[in-house]
Amino acid sequence: MSEKEKKLINIKIALIGDAGVGKTSIAMRYANNEFKDDYASTGGAAYSTKTIQTETQTIHLDIWDTAGQEKFRSVARSFYKDAVIVVLVYDITNKLSFTNLKDVWLPEIKNNGEENIILGVVGNKNDQYENEDTVNEVEAKTYSDSINGIFKLVSAKTGDNINNLFNELLKEYFKRNNPEKVNDFLARRQSVKIKPKKEKHKKKCC
Repeated sequence: MSEKEKKLINIKIALIGDAGVGKTSIAMRYANNEFKDDYASTGGAAYSTKTIQTETQTIHLDIWDTAGQEKFRSVARSFYKDAVIVVLVYDITNKLSFTNLKDVWLPEIKNNGEENIILGVVGNKNDQYENEDTVNEVEAKTYSDSINGIFKLVSAKTGDNINNLFNELLKEYFKRNNPEKVNDFLARRQSVKIKPKKEKHKKKCC
């Protein structure tokens, strides 16, 4: 099948959570397989794209990581309100960032997001698990299950579990929206085209 004959599927993904939890790091690791220690704080939202080719379809991902600071929250809403997948990100070494998923970020999605949205609950910085302030993994998994979320512990720094996270989210998307294409997605050939990073409302987030 030629590239022109393949079905084009556009999927919008948003990463939300407190400032500093690693939303941009996760997005950039997945989209471009890169990591930096010095991402500046996002003002509004930052934008990445990734294209996945399967035998019968071209899957174009728009990945938005939104600002965690309260002053940017109203701006960030415009970037995740029509996302079909939303990833709630916390820092496993920062218990407040996990608490805020429940108290701040999930209510944001319930009030402003799409219906039947696919949720991920993701603990970043899994490479720092010896930290004494580490969020309890069982508690986080229990919370994720309670909201029908897909739970993963990841490290944007090392790349651990990043691809698995997005594969699980996309598999769930196809199960709900295009079930006959699930196997095609799972058996895809890893011919991935990466487009350059674009910025929106200034820089990136760590």
